[in-house]
Amino acid sequence: MSKIFVFALLLFVPLLAACSVNTQENVGGPPQAPDTLYMAILIDDGNLELENLYEEFRQALEEYIGIPVALVPGLTHLVGIESMRAGNLHLMWGSPFVYLLAQQTMDVQRLVVTDSPNAINRALFVTGQDDIHTMDDIAGRTFGFVTPASASGFLYPMYYLINRYDLSRDEILTPGVLFREVIFSGGTNASIVGVAHGDFDIAAIGHVQLYRAKESGAIPADSVRVIGQTSNIPWPGYIARSDLPEELLIAIQTFLVNWSNDDYSIARWNDPVVRYAIPDPAEINYLRSMVEILEIDLEEQG
Repeated sequence: MSKIFVFALLLFVPLLAACSVNTQENVGGPPQAPDTLYMAILIDDGNLELENLYEEFRQALEEYIGIPVALVPGLTHLVGIESMRAGNLHLMWGSPFVYLLAQQTMDVQRLVVTDSPNAINRALFVTGQDDIHTMDDIAGRTFGFVTPASASGFLYPMYYLINRYDLSRDEILTPGVLFREVIFSGGTNASIVGVAHGDFDIAAIGHVQLYRAKESGAIPADSVRVIGQTSNIPWPGYIARSDLPEELLIAIQTFLVNWSNDDYSIARWNDPVVRYAIPDPAEINYLRSMVEILEIDLEEQG
């Protein structure tokens, strides 16, 4: 086990039993910076290359903001949210669904999200049939979703279809209303290969997943074509407690947006050009509306 893991875990375990031991309060005055900034990260135990790059990242952040930084690995999103709510954690990595879940019990903000010119994050409607050219041609055909929990393979496409055709979720899933048959493939690759082979007429899949399938040769590049697309799906990012001093939040955000390390990006996302970027509030507003209409269980999505 690396020094990052040993140090962070030994430091964090007693914090879980305490309440706000690291939150500096100034009653009647502005919030104070913590003595140490605790930042939860996601990392596979035993990935020494990524652990070393995280240590480089931690040291650079610590130097930039001027206070000690402790990285805390291995937390689930639910434990991370509870630790943040209790004042024992200041930043955590999480999906947009985790952000909305955290907002239910405390004031938090998304500081940054990932961004890459190679990875547009949205759902696509694709077909391999010669007689389907636009979304106006999909009625009465067979349609393939991935799983009910898939953002790009179900939730975003379903919300798009609800709004476009003024139908309910149940109506869209009912054979004979919009589609002749609705199929759940069980996996993104199964949907991509299924629509390419004609197992169903249209499928909803992620832009990133389709790009990778073509790049890997899983399907011929010209075997499917895009006939529609959803709004952008927000990327995950760093979530921060809103009661940290504004100047500290700005400093952390500025550091992250300017953090440029190809090795770090390759080790973490397998893409050298991934960087941190300022979130788009409109994407979260759209997601919040979708969560309400589809009655999404945020804990299951986290």
